[in-house]
Amino acid sequence: MSRAVKEANVVAVAAESAVPAVRGSTVNPGNTLATRRRFLAGLFAGAGSLALAACGGGGGSDPISGGASATANAARSQRAQAASLSGESASGTTIPSATSITDANGVQWTLSGGAVLRAGVNSGCPVLVSMLLYYNHTIYGWDASGLWYVYQNNAWNKSHDPRESVSGLTMPPASAMTDANGSAWSLSGGAVLRDGAQTYCPVLVSMLLYWNHAVYAWDASGLWYIYQNNAWLTSNDPRESTQGTTVPPAKAITDNASAVWTLSNGAVLRAGAQTWCPVLVSMLLYWNHAVYAWDASGLWYVYQNNGWAATSDPRNAGTPAATSLFFGMNGHMAWNSTAYQTLTPAQQVAILKDLGVTNYRVDVADAGMAQTVQKALTGAFKGSGVSILPCINPMNYDQTASESTAYNYGYQLAVSIITPLKGLVSHVECGNELDANGLISNGAGNSPSNYNTAYWPAFRGVLRGMIDGVKSVDSSIKCGINVGVPLAYTALQMLWNGQSPNGTATAVSNATPLRWDITMFHWYETSGDIVRAGSQGLTNVLQILQTFGLPIWLTEWGYYTGDTPAAQATYVANTLKEYYSLRQTYNLQSVMMYQLIDTPGGDVFGVLAADGVTKKTSYAAYKNFTAANPA
Repeated sequence: MSRAVKEANVVAVAAESAVPAVRGSTVNPGNTLATRRRFLAGLFAGAGSLALAACGGGGGSDPISGGASATANAARSQRAQAASLSGESASGTTIPSATSITDANGVQWTLSGGAVLRAGVNSGCPVLVSMLLYYNHTIYGWDASGLWYVYQNNAWNKSHDPRESVSGLTMPPASAMTDANGSAWSLSGGAVLRDGAQTYCPVLVSMLLYWNHAVYAWDASGLWYIYQNNAWLTSNDPRESTQGTTVPPAKAITDNASAVWTLSNGAVLRAGAQTWCPVLVSMLLYWNHAVYAWDASGLWYVYQNNGWAATSDPRNAGTPAATSLFFGMNGHMAWNSTAYQTLTPAQQVAILKDLGVTNYRVDVADAGMAQTVQKALTGAFKGSGVSILPCINPMNYDQTASESTAYNYGYQLAVSIITPLKGLVSHVECGNELDANGLISNGAGNSPSNYNTAYWPAFRGVLRGMIDGVKSVDSSIKCGINVGVPLAYTALQMLWNGQSPNGTATAVSNATPLRWDITMFHWYETSGDIVRAGSQGLTNVLQILQTFGLPIWLTEWGYYTGDTPAAQATYVANTLKEYYSLRQTYNLQSVMMYQLIDTPGGDVFGVLAADGVTKKTSYAAYKNFTAANPA
């Protein structure tokens, strides 16, 4: 958060559309905040037409030619002889480009206006056929919508491209992969090629997987992507076992890291290797992406951090109470203007307690503001049950500076702010939406190609500096960083993996990985549903953030200011309900609404009007939910 009015930075998603404006930037001061986070309906809309291979390759096999018995050999010989006499077309022949196909019985097949003719007679295919394929002595028809039919027993039946690779095929070790549309997939230096053309997967891919008629990509850090609608979307290993799977009766469990778990005489094996569970295990259970073991005496263990730890049956745990920090709120306690200046810390903490808030996020840009927070923590907030999360706001860092210069600035700023707060705070947020002020130069933030390579070194440097500066004062403080553009999780991935953008869709590894303690993120109503993002609801942002293996805090969320007061209240109630229900699944520890009080200039996301007294309809919605679901 900035002390100035938070304005919008428009980022292009495609030539004809743009991502929503994001609060936190000081550029484009004429933009209004009400539209700052409107999400594009067409964010993941694909472009281009279906690619269709004109000739077949591998993927299928002749069930007769593969036989070894004398009978099979005789049948193969007879078929070959018949084919030779009939002039049978080669397997893989298509119309077009061929003008006709001759089957193993010497019958000629042609296309006429979408109708499939067999020996000149309409064979009654139920669709207008765009292509005929002869494969393994069988006729297939394909229509422009992508449907496949096979001619068997004098009738057409629904089918699929027979050249398609089997579900479960991986590359490597396979050297070729063909999808349900006949497109050939390959890997080249980490790039994924479809019919020889670059598909621009946002990571360096180590493995392709074909599963249930879809192509998946996996990189060495464990991230998964799926190719849908001509674009790559974040995903997980589709082979992962469903929640509740047990061994027995299942033979194995596949976890979300693609490891296969089995039982052998009471020993638990992971990818065939002994995991040394301390008891003889009678059953394995897969629950909430974790493997549990149970022995006949009733003891339970869970596999975490490469070891087994005693636990209980996770299915009987029920829904745990929210963490003490779960219900959060944003405010500008250290400002020397607006209602935040006129309301004393005691008045602010009284309002927060009435709302049921347990975690208060405040922006701190210098040592003076830190001292204001210090006085509140040693005064009215002491023993109140309301924690304060300082958000270090590097107002003056130079985006064009070198990484070392930005690092030094971030380090010194953090030291000056945390020194007076040592022993008073347990968590600190380093930076506020630093991606939203020109770092994303195009696109939606979900590809390395969206990022300004000239600004990246300073961005990484100032974050490194702030984290190191905080830790130098108090190593026990847990640090988090955030992004504000709705799909800018790619920035976090590149920082974590030690990568940098270089103007292409594939990041390069040239930096020391950055580490933080809490993954923080911002999400507003105008961005849609965080677990069903995008026009087709295919991107689960919380699932992506979960891959870092750290607690998640949504340090800003809020309603659309253009909605009616009643709609805003409904959004607050429904969103709290959703996040409350997801906190166990994604280790969601705190969700902090923006904000407590409206401020001048259009920043009207508050539950209180700008006078700091008048309660908006969203106030009651927030209070009623926390009262019914106490932290």
